[in-house]
Amino acid sequence: MVMNTTFKTVLVVTFVTLLGYAAAFLIPIPTSWNDSVLGFHWTLANSVLYTLLHAGAAVLFLSGIGAYKAALRSAYMKIAIGIVLVGGGLAQVVFLNIFDLIQTPWVQYGGVMLPFVIAGLAIYFGVRSMATLIGVRSVLRNVWFIAPLLIACVITTSLLPHKPSSLPEMVFDISNAISAWDVILYAASLGLVLKMRAHSGTHYANAISWLAIGLAGSVAITMCILVGTLLSGAAPAGILVDSIVTLGGLLYLKAGYSFARTKEL
Repeated sequence: MVMNTTFKTVLVVTFVTLLGYAAAFLIPIPTSWNDSVLGFHWTLANSVLYTLLHAGAAVLFLSGIGAYKAALRSAYMKIAIGIVLVGGGLAQVVFLNIFDLIQTPWVQYGGVMLPFVIAGLAIYFGVRSMATLIGVRSVLRNVWFIAPLLIACVITTSLLPHKPSSLPEMVFDISNAISAWDVILYAASLGLVLKMRAHSGTHYANAISWLAIGLAGSVAITMCILVGTLLSGAAPAGILVDSIVTLGGLLYLKAGYSFARTKEL
């Protein structure tokens, strides 16, 4: 029964993702769009794709959590919230660009980066909770170690030289600082997951390995976006970025599926 439920969940996630991707090609083109018709729909469809992949991964993480104790349910929920915000945060950047909403207060005052701040914290504290339950001992669990590291990296990144940007300098610096913030939190989460992999039994080995791969992808993607932004003065976009973000969503989807399967074994 549980296996059937997990398989059905995967089918629903796949169907909704493909449906959303196809529906994106039916959205009317805004008058502010200056590129080709195909360019608009392709950009929008890709953002919908990786948003729904991340959301589907969260659904799989949360499927059947009622079978776990409260502490583990809480850890799963934090990780799931973080994964949803990663996909949603990236998608909103695309939406703001293609619908010419860059000049809105939400962007100009840095609100656009809020999902990324919360995503990094949610994933880190979710993984930290899991590591605590397993009995992992690591300096990466120590908030008093992570907090100064975050502050140092955020300040350093905001002072780095960069290409001129169309955004106000303060907003641009905050954007890059938050990317650095997420790199540190994803990397710390990855380090804890690798420690968990060494401490956990065979029952969770596959699931934890895929979570590690997903987090490694988040570290790489966020670092690429940060470096690309500093070098160009704007967040990188295009088929390469869409591809690696979609790949990141697929990795988390596989991790979510692997965790859902642990209830069957």
